Amino acid sequence: MIERFFRVNRRDMVYLKFILEAYEGMNIMSTVDNANGIIRVAIMPGFERDMDALLAELGTRVGMEPVVWHGSGAP
Repeated sequence: MIERFFRVNRRDMVYLKFILEAYEGMNIMSTVDNANGIIRVAIMPGFERDMDALLAELGTRVGMEPVVWHGSGAP
């Protein structure tokens, strides 16, 4: 899986989860740091281009800042 991490407004997490779940089999979204609004989008092999396009479009609707995540502590 290819992982992408984003900082999002906590109020947008449910919206993003709802939209991304509609693309079942292409990705899995999870919250890795609720306090700081960090989400992980795990993209299944073969769907990188489609998901990158979708994430770019979602980024025009909600604030999504790409971040580097090291697993624990601040991104």
